[in-house]
Amino acid sequence: SGQASPAVVIVEHLGASAMAGAFRSHSSWCLATVLAVALSSAEAKYGLRATESTERVSRDFVEQQLFGELTALLGHGASRERLARFEGLMQATYSGLPKNKQGGVDQAVARYALHRYFEMHRGWYIRGLAPDGERWNASSSTAMLKSKMPTFILELLEERVGRRHIGLAELAVLAATVEDLVHGDTIELLRMAYKAHGFSVDEPLESEAQEQLVIKTYLLFFLLPWTQEEAQGNGTAIEEFLPEVPDAYPGWGDTVLWVEDLKASIKHRNLGEHSPFENKDEYFRQFTAMSLLAEKIIDGIGMFQDLECNLMKNLLLDLDQERSDGRVLLAKFWSPFMKQEHYYFTETPAFLKHLGALDDTNPQRPSVIVPNIVYARSNCLASSSGFHSVCCVNQCGALMETLERGIAHPVASPGLIAKLVADLPSQTVAAPRNLSGSLRRKLDLIAAQHGGHVPLHGKMFALWMHHAFPNECPFPRASGAEAPLTHDEWSERFNTDSVASEEEMQHYVVLANSTADAASLHELNETAMMWSEEEELVTDLDMEELGSSKQEGHQWVWALLCFLRFLAMASAGFATITIFWDSLRSSISQFSPRHGSGKSPCSLPRWLGEAGRTGAAKSHFV
Repeated sequence: SGQASPAVVIVEHLGASAMAGAFRSHSSWCLATVLAVALSSAEAKYGLRATESTERVSRDFVEQQLFGELTALLGHGASRERLARFEGLMQATYSGLPKNKQGGVDQAVARYALHRYFEMHRGWYIRGLAPDGERWNASSSTAMLKSKMPTFILELLEERVGRRHIGLAELAVLAATVEDLVHGDTIELLRMAYKAHGFSVDEPLESEAQEQLVIKTYLLFFLLPWTQEEAQGNGTAIEEFLPEVPDAYPGWGDTVLWVEDLKASIKHRNLGEHSPFENKDEYFRQFTAMSLLAEKIIDGIGMFQDLECNLMKNLLLDLDQERSDGRVLLAKFWSPFMKQEHYYFTETPAFLKHLGALDDTNPQRPSVIVPNIVYARSNCLASSSGFHSVCCVNQCGALMETLERGIAHPVASPGLIAKLVADLPSQTVAAPRNLSGSLRRKLDLIAAQHGGHVPLHGKMFALWMHHAFPNECPFPRASGAEAPLTHDEWSERFNTDSVASEEEMQHYVVLANSTADAASLHELNETAMMWSEEEELVTDLDMEELGSSKQEGHQWVWALLCFLRFLAMASAGFATITIFWDSLRSSISQFSPRHGSGKSPCSLPRWLGEAGRTGAAKSHFV
């Protein structure tokens, strides 16, 4: 009743548009379910802190953003170039994803693709997109997501859009919408920074000091979320605490400098949009410009903070340089803290086990899995937000994307994968290299379970990638494992500290020293790493159909190569005959009379003489 909402208008327009076929079918349910992932954490600490706020953001903000992105997909929106950028970044991954009979991806694969995209290109951990221990294609997950999805959006997409598949364009719309939700979240945080100092978002800031105060307060709320509740309505307390922030967050100074560089970059990029007589120093006094800065900060801070992640990774690898299995002895893991060199590595064995970062196959000498602790949620920023966190960039995503670009198919033969991986370098693995017999045998084990083909998007191949790139690719978490907690969440749930005590550290140091002689170099390389034949695919695959389609493609390529070989052999044979006749004509001409008009009994036919005159050119060309 009443005036139709923007989303209803755009969906009705889709029904009349020529592109409506791209949406009419299974995409509505899939879009709704995947969007539910982004909304499943509506109880964020800022911007989404109450049921009423949740309803407001769901109904107003999400509907508006979905309207804008669908409009852009039809070519009528200003963000069409933005969607094209999303499509370009997701093209390689999409080409290798399992497709359904309609040529698109299902809900589970869409979740996987979006999780991979934000994890690799933004460093964002989106709660609900990430598996968190559950299966990608679990029906219980779908039911849970649908129950948390606002009813009007689910019904709107299912009834008005229709049912089909999710293609690359639809994935781009979903990615853009999730990004819009993150931007909306960060704008709410910026409003909190304004409100904390009593500034109005409708009026420009009065001075450079106020501008810097708002930016630093926003960064403070983002990097140290616990300050949001402590400083609400108390701007004086925030100003007094700002000089002490480096003690609580050592990277504060570098982050502030990075934001200043970002401000200069935005000003330079937007020079043509403003009058040359406008004071550039007052550019960020307006709330609209400050909002743009906040969006750029949330878009880029993951890549900026990844420098610290690489530092942490290098510190870990330096602790146990004898090993090549992506692990560090637990006793050595704590050694920098015990020597008071830095305070990065302090987690208890129980907390490490919960994060999936503890290898305790040898209980006398437990080890910490390097990529699992680096990518853990305990190292994420803004983790109090129920919607997203900024974490270390998963470097394995780039390696997988390279493989997907080279294979462009959900499955591949063990030989092709071995060839591609042998030529694939990483930060700690040089290429080209010869893959070990152990790695090749494990590829064959995977293929044996799937009719001779290796699925790229399954648990066993993820484990194989951990063996091939132990410092970049994490050990996959077990299905059904509890969603990883942060330090604060762990302490609150179990009423115990996540930081190991000095006595606990000393116990494992003594244990490691007493068993040092029993350790061998064989136990420190890839062949001794944990292996499991428990498989779990992102979605169900028809291996016979995928294998036959791959085989048909190979047969077509083989036929083309055979034709080209035949053409080359025929050309070479023709050239040889031409040269032979040219030599024969030259030899005969020596015995032919040089004068007279009579025909020589040994003269060649006219057509052979013409061939002889052009033989040199033809033979040179061939």
